[in-house]
Formats: sequence, C-alpha cells, structure tokens
Amino acid sequence: MKKPRTKKYKPKPCVLPLGMRKAVSMEMPGYIASLALGQPHFCEQHVYDLLSNADMVRRIAPDCHEILPVAQLMVEAIAAIQERAAAHGKLMVTGDEFRALRVGVGRTMDYLRGVPNVAIDRAARAAVAEFNRTGALRV
Repeated sequence: MKKPRTKKYKPKPCVLPLGMRKAVSMEMPGYIASLALGQPHFCEQHVYDLLSNADMVRRIAPDCHEILPVAQLMVEAIAAIQERAAAHGKLMVTGDEFRALRVGVGRTMDYLRGVPNVAIDRAARAAVAEFNRTGALRV
C-alpha cells in the first residue's frame, strides 16, 4: 500500500534567463524561407530572413569556427540574388545558391540551438542598435 502524500504539490516559480527565446518563432522564418527558394512566392522577406540567420551566426560564432564559412556562403549567395533582382527586377535563385542556402539554414540553425540565450540576445540587440544608428545592417 502506498503512503499518502502529506504535502500538497506546489510548482516552483521559474525565472527565465535574459533573452530567452521561443524556438519556433526564431527558427520558423528561416525554414519557411528555405522552403520558398525557387518557388514563385519567393519574396524579399524570405531573402531578409535568410540574411538575418546568417548575420546572427556571424555575430555570435567565435573567430575560426567551422560555421563561419557556411554563414559567409549564405551571405554571398544572398548578395548574388539581390544583385540579380536589381538587374532583372525578379528574384531568381541558381542551383549553387539554392544548395548553399538550403544547407546553410539547417547548419546555422543547429549551431544557434546550442548557443546560450544571452549570446543571441546580445547579438540581436547589437543588430538592432546598428540598424537604428546607420539605417542598414553590415553583412
């Protein structure tokens, strides 16, 4: 026979660390953008979502980390897409860009999942501060 519980269960309050993120809200735009690659509904917002993913990794990763070349390839692919869009008036993705972005989103998201919340918060605040100061993000 089981002994009756004498104390009532009371859940402990949980204090979330600074910069706690919701995984879905952070990861979903990048994955949606990678799925939209090559589709007719691929738009400028998808380009910005991919670029913000790569920029966040470049801000957080230490020098000489193996993820930095992946993020750099993503930035270069996005720059080529934007140049082509400015010349032709339409967002078009080549096969090499498609592969770099599709693979890059998966690898950068895996990296960002392992990064502390505080690092993501600092990088996001730095990006917003830079945008407010200069009107553009460096990439």
